[in-house]
Amino acid sequence: MTISTRTLVQVAAWGGLVVAGTGFYLQQRVVDRVRSYDYYKHALKKLRAHSGAVQYLGEPIKDRRFKLSDSENNFSDGKTARFSIPVSGPKDRGTYYFWAERNNEEWKITRAELELKSNKDARLAMQGKNTTVDLLNDSCICGLVVSVDGYMNMTFENAVYCDPQGNEYYFENIFLQSRNIRYVHVPEDISILSAIKKEIGGNKKRIPDKKAVNSSRKVKKALKQHMDTVASLE
Repeated sequence: MTISTRTLVQVAAWGGLVVAGTGFYLQQRVVDRVRSYDYYKHALKKLRAHSGAVQYLGEPIKDRRFKLSDSENNFSDGKTARFSIPVSGPKDRGTYYFWAERNNEEWKITRAELELKSNKDARLAMQGKNTTVDLLNDSCICGLVVSVDGYMNMTFENAVYCDPQGNEYYFENIFLQSRNIRYVHVPEDISILSAIKKEIGGNKKRIPDKKAVNSSRKVKKALKQHMDTVASLE
């Protein structure tokens, strides 16, 4: 039996829709499965409880569907996990990056950052540490760091400000501009070299291979003249 090309095109079109629909359904199933994992739940809980994230995004903070095809930013091998999740709130939207490690059947968020759509040049650090910062006027601030932007401006919670005379003042929240910072005391439990290597490794971009370029006659002639000139000077 002979089938017209028009019929074949229609069959192929419907077949393509079925395949595409099936692929979308399977991807959505995988995304939903990742959302049910402990590291994903812990990461989203940390984001929604972070005062800086709530301040910039507003509430409620919603997570969106991430791209499975982006294997560089979205992957898990059972021991480590790294994901970039589109998030949004009433005030702004952005991308939530988090890293997690599994130790003794328990997942721990080792690093988390929020990149806002309104300011892609800076990321809000989500991992809080109790830190002491010395200021230029011989005072200091000690408290929980809740955010550090790309300009080194810092936000603290439950902080104590000590003035040059030694008087102490308690603040639930305090914002510190980078121009006032003299020195930041890195917490003892943080390895500076390991942190630098991890940061460089996490942000390293693949450099495309450079193809060899054949030199033109002018380039070869100029190079020969240069070498002759150098030889005459010796």
